[in-house]
Amino acid sequence: MMRRKINELFIILSGAGALAGWAAGEWMLMQLSGTLGDALLMGFYFGTLAFFIVLGGLLAETIAPRLNGANWRLRYAGDGWKWLVPASFALLLATGTLMQWAYGFDLRRSAEPQDYVVLLDMSESMKETDPQMESRKAAASLVESIAADKRIAIALFNEKVSWLQPLAAVKDPSVRRDIVTRLKQAAAPAGQTDIAGALQQAAQHMIESGTAKRRGAVILLSDGYSPTDAPAVTAPYTTAGLTIHTVGLAAAGNEEGKGLLRQLAEATGGTFRHADQAALVPEAFGSIYSSEQQWHLMEARGGGEADSLYRAAARVVGLLLLGGLMGLSLGIVFDHRHLARSFLIGGAVAGLLAGLLLELSLPDSSPVLVRAGADLLLAAGLSASTYLYGVKENEGGAGMRPFKRSGHPPALSKSANTSIDRAGSRFR
Repeated sequence: MMRRKINELFIILSGAGALAGWAAGEWMLMQLSGTLGDALLMGFYFGTLAFFIVLGGLLAETIAPRLNGANWRLRYAGDGWKWLVPASFALLLATGTLMQWAYGFDLRRSAEPQDYVVLLDMSESMKETDPQMESRKAAASLVESIAADKRIAIALFNEKVSWLQPLAAVKDPSVRRDIVTRLKQAAAPAGQTDIAGALQQAAQHMIESGTAKRRGAVILLSDGYSPTDAPAVTAPYTTAGLTIHTVGLAAAGNEEGKGLLRQLAEATGGTFRHADQAALVPEAFGSIYSSEQQWHLMEARGGGEADSLYRAAARVVGLLLLGGLMGLSLGIVFDHRHLARSFLIGGAVAGLLAGLLLELSLPDSSPVLVRAGADLLLAAGLSASTYLYGVKENEGGAGMRPFKRSGHPPALSKSANTSIDRAGSRFR
């Protein structure tokens, strides 16, 4: 017999868990992007999200066991807490890593940018955050290592933009040497920061210089913040398929600046990297160039892969599988195969909807809010699944794992056997 069940406390606490997982995930994206590989980053993101959602559901059922019944709280709740981490965090970490690998698999190297514009902050504050001019050394290293079939431009900016080198081919080694010399001889930092003005000029320069659609990228480094209308600034980039990669150099209390740089990068499908110290800037620049075709499941795509059907399908299917496995995680900790079935179906449907939300909304909306909506959608689908997809009432022996007995079980009367579930096992 199928029965619809609902636990209002489950809805509330799993939703709270989704918000906690979202907040932890945003911290990971802010602090670990560029330092942890995308596959592991997404593994930790979904593992943490699953942990908090399942934690909320388990806590709700422990307090008010509406889905499992009071007998579950007496016999199985303790085992549920033991299975919490392996069934949620570990399982989804492994699956999230695999799904990200499939999503980011490099199919087309022909889509790499051909033109790069490097924008270096030269405002007064850079004297303190980058006293050894590591940012200019990083730009010089990029010039020396960039492929011969590329074009590169270098500009310094404060309130104004100073072009050390407009877009030029670097096939001739003398061109590279000339750009490096200009970087070494550039003026000392001074003035204020105007990030919006620098990006606007960079987009205009690439368009006027004939940068092909979806074949240009900006690498911007700054330690500061300036009032910026991010949607207006990034509009020319999204229209032309140009990508913005940003590097935030550490500065005390500059969370607002890091948030802006990350927002600008996400809006165009680029990457944000945070350098705790100036010495890490060359590594950040190098990783941008070497991994420019990498994207992860929770951010917009840019460049030549913005309209990729493969990546769109991989994101949606990946979220569907991740949502279904979150449902399976709940079934494992609840030791209930019939609940697991309902959770798995509800999680898969919620994952499908979350994947579609990410795919359709990320390019034009605030990525932070879109991710929050997707995470909450997963929690809502899981918590409502036992009502939408009825749960079959337990039958004897319907468990998921063997019951640990010591000696022979006590004899039960016939009436007792009909009123008490046989303590079979996991997935009762």
